[in-house]
Amino acid sequence: MANTETTMPQSNDGPKAHDIAVVGCGLMGSALARTLARSGYSVAVWNRTPERAEALAREGVDGIDAVRSVQDAVDTSRLVIACMSTYEATLTALDPVTAWNGTPLVNVASGTPEEAEHMADWATERGGRYLDGAILGYPQDIGSDATMILLSGSPDVWSEHEQVLRVLGGASLLVSEQVTAASLLDVGIVGAFYVSALAAHVEAATYVLGKGLDPEVLRAGTLVALAGLQQAAEEATTAILNGDHTTDRATLGTYAGGARASLAVMRGAGQRARLLEAAVENLGLAEEAGLGGLGFSAQTRVIGGSGPVGGV
Repeated sequence: MANTETTMPQSNDGPKAHDIAVVGCGLMGSALARTLARSGYSVAVWNRTPERAEALAREGVDGIDAVRSVQDAVDTSRLVIACMSTYEATLTALDPVTAWNGTPLVNVASGTPEEAEHMADWATERGGRYLDGAILGYPQDIGSDATMILLSGSPDVWSEHEQVLRVLGGASLLVSEQVTAASLLDVGIVGAFYVSALAAHVEAATYVLGKGLDPEVLRAGTLVALAGLQQAAEEATTAILNGDHTTDRATLGTYAGGARASLAVMRGAGQRARLLEAAVENLGLAEEAGLGGLGFSAQTRVIGGSGPVGGV
């Protein structure tokens, strides 16, 4: 853990030239800067390639200034938002700044919970205050209610800058004081769920459209499936928490039988269907463990990790 005695955080309440600094001017960082400036905040932007920050400042959005160094970005701003591709890139970019003097850092890079914890220690050792973040949304959706920024770490930083962070995403929230929480959710919701679900849809759409199905029929059927998925996901979360996987609906064994039949059909049509294959494998493991008469969520007992949350 961080040695907080090395550099004690000091107040950054003195006069600042900018409200916020955005470090990293890729697609997402640029969207953050534009949204903040259009909402009336003064924004300093810095990028490892200076030309990108300068081009952003010349776009004509009032309130965006390109600064010459990352040190200038931190020193002239009341809040720093780092939007780099990885934690490693963030650390490399911010390394020249050795004294943060209490300036809050919000980091929205993608990475692991371990990297989030290391980043928090790094910031604390240099006298900063830290929030780890994960953006659930696309650059074009920044500033809308459809975007959620998950944040974890210092509740004081959240309290002081909640208004700014909600400007970037109307559904943004502090999920936990545990600094790894946002990263955990990013791995689970985006990595494990969203990417896998979208990949499975691409598999399915490739198969049915390749067989000549009317695209509008596919779209209508997908909407129905998504509504059912929302309800099923809520029920699965509850079941995993309380350990009760009994069901009065389709059993795990029923799902397994249907999935195997679908896999055989898709394979027969020349489709690889690897996502479906993985699902069939997990269902099969659960059946072998004697869980076929329970609900779909009973797979939690055999899929590894830290084991079932609610017991067996």
